Amino acid sequence: MHLLTLKIHNFGVFRGQHQLDLEPQRQPDGTRRHLTVISGHNGAGKSTLFQAIRLALHGSLALGNRVSQQDYGDFLRSRLHRYEAGDTVLTSEEGGVELSFRFVQSGRPLRIRVKRTWHRNGESVRENLNVSRDGERLDIAQEDYQIWLNDMVPSGLAPLCFFDAERLDALADPEQHSDLLSDTLRGLLGLDLVGRLQSDLTYYARRHGKGRDVDQLREEVLEQQADLDDIEAQLHQFRTVATDALNSEQADLEAELARQERCLAAEGGRYANRRPALKDRLTAVEDELEQVTEQLNRLCGGLLPFALAPKLCKSLDHRLTEEAEIVRLRAARKLWRQQVHHLEAVLEGDELWEEIPVPPETRHHLVKRLTTTLNERGVPYGADEKPLVHHLAKPERQQLKTWITQALYSVPERVQALGERLQQLQAERQRIKDDLERAPDNEVLAPIHNEIMRLEAALADLRERRLSLSEKIGALQFQREEQERQLDQAIERLKDAQAHERQLALTERSKVALRAYEDALTRQRLGMLEEKLVGAFNAICRKEHLLTDVHIDPNDFGVELHTTSGHKLELSDFPAGERQLYALALLRALRQVSRRQLPLAVDTPLARLDEEHRHRLISEYVPEVSEQVLLFATDAELNGGLLAQAQPFLARVYLLDYDSEQQETLVERMQYGP
Repeated sequence: MHLLTLKIHNFGVFRGQHQLDLEPQRQPDGTRRHLTVISGHNGAGKSTLFQAIRLALHGSLALGNRVSQQDYGDFLRSRLHRYEAGDTVLTSEEGGVELSFRFVQSGRPLRIRVKRTWHRNGESVRENLNVSRDGERLDIAQEDYQIWLNDMVPSGLAPLCFFDAERLDALADPEQHSDLLSDTLRGLLGLDLVGRLQSDLTYYARRHGKGRDVDQLREEVLEQQADLDDIEAQLHQFRTVATDALNSEQADLEAELARQERCLAAEGGRYANRRPALKDRLTAVEDELEQVTEQLNRLCGGLLPFALAPKLCKSLDHRLTEEAEIVRLRAARKLWRQQVHHLEAVLEGDELWEEIPVPPETRHHLVKRLTTTLNERGVPYGADEKPLVHHLAKPERQQLKTWITQALYSVPERVQALGERLQQLQAERQRIKDDLERAPDNEVLAPIHNEIMRLEAALADLRERRLSLSEKIGALQFQREEQERQLDQAIERLKDAQAHERQLALTERSKVALRAYEDALTRQRLGMLEEKLVGAFNAICRKEHLLTDVHIDPNDFGVELHTTSGHKLELSDFPAGERQLYALALLRALRQVSRRQLPLAVDTPLARLDEEHRHRLISEYVPEVSEQVLLFATDAELNGGLLAQAQPFLARVYLLDYDSEQQETLVERMQYGP
């Protein structure tokens, strides 16, 4: 990864737009000039540029992993350029930073451009991020741009790329060294993600580890199955009675009734001639009665009860119509806002205004006035402020209105017609029964008629018993269905508990594997780090081969140093200057362990070094630590001798000078290097 250009606009002490070229340069003889020096007095904006690069890449993550959006917004608002106009301090309405860099992915070089702009709106700041690859926008949603950047340049690598004086002091401080080394190495190796994963697994185990006992649930399933078996046995018993005993009795009665009917027909007579027709009509009437009753029962179980409350139905219908209009208005307003927001984003982008000579300030006011006008022309407020009572989808609302219409109009008419027909059939059935029960005048036919009436009464009683038995069977079938539902639920709970047991077991195994992975990776990389640290420190320390061995405790990251004379040293044994060298050497060793080609931006590393160590840092550290180095230094730290010493690999020098009258920092490129 090589940084190419940095553009900064109305940010910190920088007013207007400034561009710095950062790309390393290859010379015709094959040598490379990879050092860019940015120098200026304190307050000239070195730290602002240093910070701008991190902000461009990682946004709020540049301030830490736990920075809230409110804190990030407050920080951005404080960093927008401020200047005095008379007695008033004004803050720029917008600012931004743009970074382009070259990145090799899967052997393919890519040119990435990251543009992050901020627009102030009162006390809040809105951020807009645009990312392009080889001049084309990414084919992902804009809200996923930051995730894409984090995957390409993880924020855990930032401590190896951006090293300021504060972090240098912390790494050189014996009291903070171990914790900072642990955080840096864990971020480098991705072990911070492992730690968060372990925490998530612990939380999962704590949350799901208190479920019901599997044995208890298994016992519940067995009890539910036993109850279901009892119901099945009763059903089998009742069905056997219905199909065997009752069927046999009914067959005997019907056979005897048929014989008596034949006797009656053989004796003749007017009554015998009328009886078959009456019985046929009675059968037809009873069938129709059963159909009409069934239709009324279905209506009673359906929309008929709602027909008894017409005022409530009409009120509900009116409310549903109102809510449909409210939903329509809200959807229209949301769509309108989305379109206005999209138009605003397009208008605020640079691509639309290319080759159109409109000043940025005029453009901003034009966009603001246009979007305000469009928002005012949208769906007016007030009509849809009424709260929704029935949260229904459109098909559900339409179905409910259809049912209300049926309950108010078609159902009452249908019930009235069925009721009148039911009364007619009941009256006709009673007349037919009266005619059939009327005894014939002939003394020969009377005994036959009486026997027929007895047999019909026995059949009617048998039908009552069959109906009662059917009701019992129906009740048992309902109980069986309910019991089957409870059994299924118990089985599902058992399966869930067994799955949780397996998941909890896998959770514990995963935690053990993660701990083993973390320990093995840490020890492996610490071994590499110890070896690289010795060489890096000895290369820049004036006491040649001061260290022979370094041991870093993998548990607390405490560092034990061994000298050539066999003595053990602590970091606190070094003077302040050599602790700074140690921190820089550790940074180089960490970069070597990362096995990545990363740029290095170092902010004011020379302040605490003496002249000799400064020269060794420039001549021996900077050429080898990275293929691209950005050195931020005060004008007091950097003198002509150091620049001359860096001449073979010096690409460019920028001088930052704060103009108090203009209230801004001016950037000047000095004539060093090619």
